[in-house]
Amino acid sequence: MDIFKELDEKVFEGSLIDLDTLNKLKFITRDDFYKSFKSKKTCIFPNCKNKSIKRSHTIPRSGSLKIISDNSHLLYPHLCETGDELSMKMERIGIGEASVFPGFCVVHEKIFAEFEQKKDIDSIEQAKLQAYRSICREIVINNLELEKVKKAIVKYKNERNRQYKLGMESKIGKKVDKVKIEYSDIRLNFTNIAKVKITEKLEFLSKIHDKFVGSIKNEENEENDENIFMNVIHTDMKIPIALSGLGYANIIDEENNRQEIKSILNVIPFESSTVLIFAGDNVDKEILDEHFDYIIQHPFLILNFIESFMMHGTDHWFIQPEVWNKMDGEKQKYILEYFFVTEKSFLQDVNFSIFDDIRKDYLVKFPLQEGFKESEENKFNFNFKNPQKSFMDSLSERYNYFYETNGI
Repeated sequence: MDIFKELDEKVFEGSLIDLDTLNKLKFITRDDFYKSFKSKKTCIFPNCKNKSIKRSHTIPRSGSLKIISDNSHLLYPHLCETGDELSMKMERIGIGEASVFPGFCVVHEKIFAEFEQKKDIDSIEQAKLQAYRSICREIVINNLELEKVKKAIVKYKNERNRQYKLGMESKIGKKVDKVKIEYSDIRLNFTNIAKVKITEKLEFLSKIHDKFVGSIKNEENEENDENIFMNVIHTDMKIPIALSGLGYANIIDEENNRQEIKSILNVIPFESSTVLIFAGDNVDKEILDEHFDYIIQHPFLILNFIESFMMHGTDHWFIQPEVWNKMDGEKQKYILEYFFVTEKSFLQDVNFSIFDDIRKDYLVKFPLQEGFKESEENKFNFNFKNPQKSFMDSLSERYNYFYETNGI
């Protein structure tokens, strides 16, 4: 009888390690991540060796987060992980913690002071600084995520080797010096996808970071601005959302060539206005410019774009609790599950309404063509009881697509 057959089957199935042990490993990994997240780093500004403060705000605290908060608190979507179960929940957070990261030292925090104290962004230079701050936040967080993934792989492999060793010893009735399993199982394959995706994201962020630094340091040289994409919308629309993150869109042209578009978006609320800051690489400029020119045609298109980026772009956003709490349970549940299964990009609209009160106000306030008006009204009638693709089916499809397209 092959003494390895049962153990090997458990390895391939990912069931060699029991669920309680897996949960402990994940808890340790998450705990390490949060300890690192809350500790000071070297300031991310180029050539600065100073220690960062612990909490650099990506989004202005008093001028933006405070004004959309309820009792100085906001809600944000948070990924929860228990064993092999993933779920998105809306969590409460204080404005002192919202959007923070260990990024800049005391000296370089001051480069954002002008528009933070003024509580407005009214120039391209200030918008560029806010976009740069968002890029830095993405770099710091994704480096921490990559470190977490690498540590998780090591911990998982060590525990898998230990469990295999115990299984062998139980079967053969004697001690085994060492076991080292070389092949991957489904959990390692999933983790490898995360590692590859984060690494690719960091490569883009590093490139765009350097381009923005060049543009910020040499503002009088217009050639530096040719290396980046920047556009700003300053609107008197007051929308109770603060957002900062990176979104992706896959574009296929008429010749079936695929292009992955990346954009950093900021939605910064102020007392009587909202500022949208678009940033990206110049290689994506044509498509990003085209979409920008489209959405500035009407306030509804701006609202639709913000909702789209919330659902199809990034989950790094903070919403006024009153807005979320007005939604019924079915709508809340649908939105939180939608994160996992949607295949749409930030260039595509959401089929349902998030900001109902604002949408109703716009329907009264702004003239609309009949067809467009009907499509906006229909968003109120979206059936949130409609079944979505299951999370596991979505995960399986993405898993298969990754390994098929990468020839693995």
